[in-house]
Amino acid sequence: MSDDPQLDLLNHKLQLQQVDAALELDPENGELLQLKRDLEEVIKLSLELLGRTSDTPEVSWNVGDQCMAMCSRDKLYYRATILEFLGDVSCVVNFDMYDTTDVCQLCHLKPVTTVTPIVKKKK
Repeated sequence: MSDDPQLDLLNHKLQLQQVDAALELDPENGELLQLKRDLEEVIKLSLELLGRTSDTPEVSWNVGDQCMAMCSRDKLYYRATILEFLGDVSCVVNFDMYDTTDVCQLCHLKPVTTVTPIVKKKK
């Protein structure tokens, strides 16, 4: 297991696909059937941990979309624009107010309407 729950979830889904393929060849294999049940439970719990359930629609992001993205330095959300996707789990964003770029996991992107930006007050 990694420190990234999103990556762990993807790995569990891949393992489930492999078990399903093995079950096509040996559908009565008790060990594979138990492994399939265990993986389905782990995936369900992982989705709950990530704050998503299977009936919660995922946001389909595109290059140029506005979002609230978590900054890797301070772990706070800021308004950002998606510049590029890096595989299926991360992207490059530009933080609009600061004109800086960062790599952000897709699970750390939120629609603009769901997160209120934090404005630091000047002293």
